[in-house]
Amino acid sequence: MERDKVMANFISLQRKRLFEEVSDALKEAILKGEYQVGDKLPSEMELAEAFDVSRSVIREAIRYLELTGLVTIKQGATGGAFVSEMSNNILQIYMRDMVAFGNISVSQYIEIRHYIEPEVSRLAALRATDKDLEYLEQSVLLSKNGKPGDAFLINNMGFHQLLGRASHNPFYMVIEDCLVELSIEFIKTIKPVDVDPHDYKEHDAIYRAVFDRDPERAMAATQTHIESVSEQVLGYEQSYQGMIENQRDIAIDLKQ
Repeated sequence: MERDKVMANFISLQRKRLFEEVSDALKEAILKGEYQVGDKLPSEMELAEAFDVSRSVIREAIRYLELTGLVTIKQGATGGAFVSEMSNNILQIYMRDMVAFGNISVSQYIEIRHYIEPEVSRLAALRATDKDLEYLEQSVLLSKNGKPGDAFLINNMGFHQLLGRASHNPFYMVIEDCLVELSIEFIKTIKPVDVDPHDYKEHDAIYRAVFDRDPERAMAATQTHIESVSEQVLGYEQSYQGMIENQRDIAIDLKQ
């Protein structure tokens, strides 16, 4: 029975608020692989009976898991809570908000790119698979032949995500994902997307170093690239803060 499976999988509840205990138990089951991506969790009623709590506690626990990106809620007769792929959305939102509120400066953002991205490229040169190289080459070609716009911007920034994946280090993958999403948000907020600070030739130099399995050259090409865009990006910081502040003021006025 489904209820027996639930009871066998989850620890007894104690000390924490009930919804936290429930969400922790569900999260542990998901991370252990007892529920795979795409699997539907037991119904509210089944979970409430298994944990001996109210359905409102279950709803709160599921809502928390949804916010953290572990589950996706689908509506309708065949709906429910489904295990989703791991996402960096929460961390990305947190970093974006930190910049918006002035807790992280653009110069600090550039600083971490200076230190992280050359190492990512070095590892990519050592570890990239044939498929990684194919994706990197496609990105360079799109940059070379594409026209400025949203897709052009996303592809250019996505090149760095591809390098993160080619490093085959999960930590660097997460960091690159966060940096790229922050960059896209920042650039689209502060300036029209028909202009982009990237020169495809710089990405091409990184790709060719990775393709040639030359880690030192990959590091140097990446460092050159970061330096070339840093001054321009730094010049946007004050305008970005002003635009975010203006958006915040408009939102406050609308609520009044």
